[in-house]
Amino acid sequence: MVLRTKPRVLVIDDDEVARESAEVLLTRWGYEVTLAVSGEQGLESIKADPPDLVLVDLAMPGISGQEVLAAVQEYDPAIICIMVTGHATLQAAIDAMKNGAYDFLPKPFSPDELRRAVVRGFEHRFLELETKELREEKARMEANFVTMVTHQMRSPLSAVRQLMEVVINQSLGPMEEAYREIIERAVVRLDDLLGTINAWLAMSRIAESGVAERREPVTLASIIDTLAQRTKLDTDTAGQSLVVEDFDRDQLVKVDSESLLEALYNITSNAVKYNRPGGEVRITCRTSPGWLDLAISDQGPGIPEAEQDYIFDDFFRSKSPELKKKPGTGLGLSIARRVVRAHGGEIQVKSQPAEGTTFVISIPTS
Repeated sequence: MVLRTKPRVLVIDDDEVARESAEVLLTRWGYEVTLAVSGEQGLESIKADPPDLVLVDLAMPGISGQEVLAAVQEYDPAIICIMVTGHATLQAAIDAMKNGAYDFLPKPFSPDELRRAVVRGFEHRFLELETKELREEKARMEANFVTMVTHQMRSPLSAVRQLMEVVINQSLGPMEEAYREIIERAVVRLDDLLGTINAWLAMSRIAESGVAERREPVTLASIIDTLAQRTKLDTDTAGQSLVVEDFDRDQLVKVDSESLLEALYNITSNAVKYNRPGGEVRITCRTSPGWLDLAISDQGPGIPEAEQDYIFDDFFRSKSPELKKKPGTGLGLSIARRVVRAHGGEIQVKSQPAEGTTFVISIPTS
């Protein structure tokens, strides 16, 4: 919705003199003016052809000015409302602002006072509409960028990756070892790039996908068992151990299983990646009325205290030499936090140097 070339003002007032005076002044200032003699008529006019700004009297027979304000806020909060009254009190002004009034004019007011209030109101409306338009444009650009990344970048890179795999496997014949090493290094770089693109796309889908709408009751066992199966493949490969503490397997949690499992696996895979050789990854579940607290711990070097406030930022990578050498996109924890927050929960980190790290995921169970 854009502001009209000739903005329209609706004047709702049961006082004929007040209505006609406002019409004369507003028309002279270049506005299109519509009049209503009651709150009921005013609301009908708003529904038939919404104005840009409403001047509404506080005390009217039938629907009061306060009720009009509340109805306009429910119908279209972008419409600017200015309350006018001959019985101005501080409480009336407070109530008007609570109900969505942009400004409050006590009668009698001068033409200059009315003009200033209306001009301010239209300036505010213009900024609101401009901000909304910019947000919509940003959303369109992000959606187009996601499409571009998916089809114009990921697909060709995946094709190149497959072709290079053919060369590495020497399917078309043997090649010199020096070339093989170069191609293997190139494949590693491609995998890193594809990993970053896939993580970024996952994060974008989370922002768009309406996690809350897909939540449904499932048993806690179904979440933890699946997570443990995926994580155990990693711990076995790394020569580590996985411990899952006993928990209430019948506890129901209302979650979007797919996105939550992705978030939790991002954390457990990090626990394996940054763990000490032969270390332990531990998963602990605790429930309290209405909440689930799930802790994932490792026995790695820990996260430097100075970095703990930044680890959930997009693309953050530790400057610690011991942590920095590990491959990663810097998006896993950012994705995890977005998913958890979309469930109405939060993630906290507890870490001490040389004592490992624990991530505590708290989400509502219903």
